Amino acid sequence: MSDRSTTLATSPITLRKSWGAVAFLAAATVALTSAQSAPPQASTIVTLAKIRQAWVEDLRYKKLEPILKVYAADAVFLQPSGGRITGSAALRSLFQTIMASFDSDLALHSQNLETSDELAYDSGDFEGTLTTIATGAKSTAKGSYVIIYRHQPSGDWLIVQHPWTGSPPPGA
Repeated sequence: MSDRSTTLATSPITLRKSWGAVAFLAAATVALTSAQSAPPQASTIVTLAKIRQAWVEDLRYKKLEPILKVYAADAVFLQPSGGRITGSAALRSLFQTIMASFDSDLALHSQNLETSDELAYDSGDFEGTLTTIATGAKSTAKGSYVIIYRHQPSGDWLIVQHPWTGSPPPGA
């Protein structure tokens, strides 16, 4: 009986079945490892929604540094007027001017938030009231936005492109 067991274990058919099982297990292990290391999309969407909400609140409460921290060093902000603001220093200047000129009561309404491995975008509409600090004049603003994020090696999602549509506020 032990001769028959040895013969079966080393027969070509048994070897092919064994290698097939090993290959299947190896493929399954790779698939499971890849699935476990990829960030879950639902978790990423929640993270991006929190970043969007924090951006709105930071703008409202004029917290410049937290706003700037969510932009990549080479990020681009595309203004409603068509102007292109590029890089950290230019973004700092833009937001300092906005915060010094206006009080903001803004609401963003996401219509589409999608992610991939390295990029994500949030597209939606906004509405709000801007109050000119110098005069107290209020103006209503409406339009659309797109925020494009890139996943960083650190694990953070940073804004790399931020187009904004609608009528620019008076004096901007």
